[in-house]
Amino acid sequence: MDNTPQFEGEKMKIPVSVKINSTGRAESETKGAFIFILIAALTMILIGLFYWYLTASKIATPTETPTRPTAEMNKEPETTTATAQVESFSALSTSDEITALEADLESTDLSNLDTEIGQIDAELQAAVAQ
Repeated sequence: MDNTPQFEGEKMKIPVSVKINSTGRAESETKGAFIFILIAALTMILIGLFYWYLTASKIATPTETPTRPTAEMNKEPETTTATAQVESFSALSTSDEITALEADLESTDLSNLDTEIGQIDAELQAAVAQ
């Protein structure tokens, strides 16, 4: 018996080795799945960073706070004098003539302004002392 191979008439081919891992798949299939998962994870990270950038770059609109506190916010009733003074301010002229402005200025009562400032100062000193 002659066991020498006969290669006459056949083309020469380079042998290809396929390694099979423990799961029964070829290594090229495992690498392909790993690369796909890696690309998907990187894509998700980039999308997350872009979304984070968009939400961080938005400017929050400030809510409007009232400039004058209401009686409920002060937790004390307004005096009749204060109410009358506020109502008298609405009686001012809407004209921008000098004579109208002078009349509005003269009709404004500032006589008890010093006593009110003294009361406010006393209340602040009492609050700081506590």
